[in-house]
Amino acid sequence: MNRIRAAAMAMLLGLLAACATPPRDAPGPPPPPRDLLVELGDAEAAGDRDAMLSLAAELMAEPSTDMALQQDLADLMAREGDTAGALAAYQQLANAEAAAPEPDWARLINLEARMAEIAADAGDMATATDHTGRAVGLVADHLGIDHPRMAPLLAFAKTNGLDMPAIAMAGGFATLEEMELALADSIERSRDTGAAMPAGRRVAPRVFGEEPDFDLVKVFYGTDRAPDPGQVLIVDGKPVLDARTYYAAERGQLETGTVIVSVPRNRALGEIPKPSVLRFDVRPDPARHVIVGDMKIHPDMEEFVREVKIELAKSQRREIFVLIHGYNTKFDAGIERTAQLSTDLEIDGAAVFYSWPSAGSLFGYKADRSQITPEAAQDLEDFLLVLADRTGADRISVVAHSMGNEFLTLALEQMARDRPGEKLFDEVIFASPDVDADEFIERVSEIDSLADDFTLYASSKDRALQASRRFNGTGRRAGDSAEPVLLPVLNTIDTSAVSDGGLGHSDIFGGAFTDFQAILWLSLEPDQRCLLGRREEGNAVAWVLGAPRTEFCGQKAFSTAMTTMRRVGVEESAMVLSEQAAEAESVGSPDAPLWQSALRIVQWLGTAGRFMPETATAPQ
Repeated sequence: MNRIRAAAMAMLLGLLAACATPPRDAPGPPPPPRDLLVELGDAEAAGDRDAMLSLAAELMAEPSTDMALQQDLADLMAREGDTAGALAAYQQLANAEAAAPEPDWARLINLEARMAEIAADAGDMATATDHTGRAVGLVADHLGIDHPRMAPLLAFAKTNGLDMPAIAMAGGFATLEEMELALADSIERSRDTGAAMPAGRRVAPRVFGEEPDFDLVKVFYGTDRAPDPGQVLIVDGKPVLDARTYYAAERGQLETGTVIVSVPRNRALGEIPKPSVLRFDVRPDPARHVIVGDMKIHPDMEEFVREVKIELAKSQRREIFVLIHGYNTKFDAGIERTAQLSTDLEIDGAAVFYSWPSAGSLFGYKADRSQITPEAAQDLEDFLLVLADRTGADRISVVAHSMGNEFLTLALEQMARDRPGEKLFDEVIFASPDVDADEFIERVSEIDSLADDFTLYASSKDRALQASRRFNGTGRRAGDSAEPVLLPVLNTIDTSAVSDGGLGHSDIFGGAFTDFQAILWLSLEPDQRCLLGRREEGNAVAWVLGAPRTEFCGQKAFSTAMTTMRRVGVEESAMVLSEQAAEAESVGSPDAPLWQSALRIVQWLGTAGRFMPETATAPQ
């Protein structure tokens, strides 16, 4: 009995002890996966050099890290003093490019030039000489010794006291004198705005039949980027300006200038081809390759206005197209994009690019966002007012992409206060705006008088804006159509159905481009663009790309209709399309249904409301 009592007592004490022991916590949810890019952005914003270099090394080792990010990481290493790491990373990129089935020679030249710059900054002039020699040799072999790319390379070598005989030998020059002559020729060619244009190529666009192969575009620019003093190269007392390196990622004074860019027409929309050895494109042909020529800085705003007026005087529509770039955009990349859009949009007037001091780095998001200040918005406002007030343009369209919408919406908000009730622009387009939705609504709600139309392009598949939420730690972005921004002043277009499958952050340059043309060219309202479906959102309407309202309104037919109206005008377009449809049908051409559908679109537009602005008539 005592043993039973003792056993019962032991069991009771055990139970009491178990009750007295605090229960173990239930396992929590697993920590979220690391986002190395976000961590690197945080480290860069905090100025934590050790963390930056450590994270850069981790990202370099990731198999998913693409070449663009590897180059950004290499630049960070160079900036933070890890010269050996930066050169090794760049050499890896150069080796991969050289081993590609179709090497991009222009890119390989830039990689070699960048390695020369990194080495020279670190005082390693022997290595700088080696890479400059390779770059010079590539230009000589694949672009020609008098190509404009030669001048900044040789000017860099002379300015930094590199071994010129060694560079001459690497470049295949027989003597130093021959290389000096090539430098002079390259400078002269870069300053000749017609250098890339073979004789007889200055022909007006045709409506049908064979088109000219390329366009030589003068891109006007305004920027509040500060020049990089280390990149001003002087040869024979004259500056050799390189759009790739001249401007830095710090804010400076507002200044203007021009850059000449040759853009091929024979390409997909948005594409900027480069030379390919397997297609025997061993020399740059403006019909196939982008060729950047002269970069000129205006001494003052009066010279900028004078040159824009001259450009408008040579045109018939007297139109200005303005592009404001987004996050992660270097100056030269924005210049190329503006030239490409000017060609695809057949701008008849002046193509204008506005550049704010983006770091041009995938992980520099916070650095880019730190540039959004009232002073920066004032610079943009001042620049846009010069275009509106002083150029005499008949039509001005302004497009901002991504983070560029921060600057534009702030500038327009202030402009509406400064110039109440004034109409200054024709079309304003907010493309994939990386702006807090509530702030966007507050700014845009008060600007309705400034333009005839305001358009917002948004997508629920915009991965870049989803990443922006993580960076900012905030709610929805204005460019996210999952919760669309709908305002009386705004035409909201949902591009989710036509997103390109990549980041989905540049639909305006891809799947939405035909609709974009209809706005820029003809100022058609959404209910006049049969490509768009209509979606009711409470008491408001969102328009949807990829859900056409008629069976004949395919994207290609719509583009054909818009292009015909742009080129021949309203009165002639139906007749021209009717003739093309009849001819195609008579010969059994498979294009007959396309012409017929385009004709039906033009006829449908005649009953859809306001047809076309008077300024969009055909040139005489």
